[in-house]
Amino acid sequence: MNVGGFDTAPLRHTQLFRDAKVAMLTHRLLFHLQMTVASVDEVEHALEEFAEAAQAPQRPYNRLEAGQTLGL
Repeated sequence: MNVGGFDTAPLRHTQLFRDAKVAMLTHRLLFHLQMTVASVDEVEHALEEFAEAAQAPQRPYNRLEAGQTLGL
């Protein structure tokens, strides 16, 4: 049994080819949007933690000058 070639050149300008191309691009776009949403969620969470840490009371070791140590 011979299998014909898989030459898609004649199909490039058909509606089916364009629809398949649009479907692949749409799928890729949606995937990247989901990844972006996940990254935004992580950034929002990190900013919330940063805001909480910035409002925490100051401890002595937070106010050390350059070259100072805790003297442990």
